[in-house]
Amino acid sequence: MKPGEPASPAADAALDRRNGNLFVLTQLLTYFSAPVLYVGVVQAAFCDKLGASATVANLPSSTYLLGAVVPLFCAWLFPARLEQRIVVTSYTVVAASLLLVCAAVFFDAPDWLRIAVVIGQGLMLGVLNSIISLYLVKCLARGTTETGRARALKYAFGLGPVAAVLGSLLAQLLLAEKIPGIGYPGNFGVLYLVALPCMGFCALLARRFRLIQVPDVRAGSFTGFLKDSATSFTADRRLVIAWIAYLLWYCALGGMTNLSLYTREAVGRSPLELAGLIMALRFGVKAVAGFGIGSIAVRFGARSALIATVVFVGLGMAWPIVSTGYGYLAAFGLMGAGELGGVYFNNYIISISSPAQATRNMAILSLVGPVSSFAPATHGWLTDAFGFNASFAFGMTAASLALILLWRTGRTQPGPAKA
Repeated sequence: MKPGEPASPAADAALDRRNGNLFVLTQLLTYFSAPVLYVGVVQAAFCDKLGASATVANLPSSTYLLGAVVPLFCAWLFPARLEQRIVVTSYTVVAASLLLVCAAVFFDAPDWLRIAVVIGQGLMLGVLNSIISLYLVKCLARGTTETGRARALKYAFGLGPVAAVLGSLLAQLLLAEKIPGIGYPGNFGVLYLVALPCMGFCALLARRFRLIQVPDVRAGSFTGFLKDSATSFTADRRLVIAWIAYLLWYCALGGMTNLSLYTREAVGRSPLELAGLIMALRFGVKAVAGFGIGSIAVRFGARSALIATVVFVGLGMAWPIVSTGYGYLAAFGLMGAGELGGVYFNNYIISISSPAQATRNMAILSLVGPVSSFAPATHGWLTDAFGFNASFAFGMTAASLALILLWRTGRTQPGPAKA
């Protein structure tokens, strides 16, 4: 069967199981590969080891963020019949980019070239991960009922964080040179080498989705597409509220770094000393919350699950104000659960959009990422000027406003809201 070929006229229980299981497997493999796919810590450490400045070492993260604007171009350029093929191709290119880094690490390349390859691959991952995040969820939506999609998200983001913990523990052993015979720089290369077959297998899994046919929307000029998209998006009050609430959610989540820095003040130890425990709490609670919030989505709908993630982020920002000592570390578990908002905001957009408009609406939602880039700096400025509690109060306020907005949207019924 060719990618994108319709398998049946409507989603049913059989497609729910098939496509839901395929989605869960792709997320398990992605989470296991998180040390290199979630661009940031590993790439910065490698560049630093190669002698790069702090500014250059942070470039992989910066270039990664640029990719969030690409899905809007894809929504204009590619028709619905190509959505599955886009996912397969994107996973394949991710695997190829990992191979490129492996070549730069394992062969005797100069340090400047290795740094350039890592930075360039960070940009590629930013683009490709943004595309995959959009179109993989869209494929899930085209191959499941809303209840089936909620169940798939429940298991994908309940089991996925557990895989991320396992992958992170492997990364810790490799980077600390605890595995005999694997030292620098090969330890960095092995991380990419482990992720490479995972992405190749994801490409194969994506080919096996069976999708329901949706009509292609004829694309005109990009300027016209932007105008029509903005007009249609802003005409639906629920979409506008979701976009603003997502921005506020991002503003609250932007305090995660400050929570880490607060370790020194709360317990008198450096953030680095407790990084492993923080990671375990973050992903461990996220795994439990993945099942809990998924169950909420199955029983009460997409909006209720979305509200739960906002509540978790708000509680995470409030917790350090009311806790003392090591008890404050529970904030990272709450924030880990709240991070699932990135999944459930998209799921909510799908639930209130027609199949023909869902891709475009999710692409517009993804623009919140670059728009919210001011949030971490704002948290830092508030801390420097007024102390950590000012940053936490900013996060609480943002989450509270998002909760109020979402609460006022009213409960939506399952299924597309408009034709």
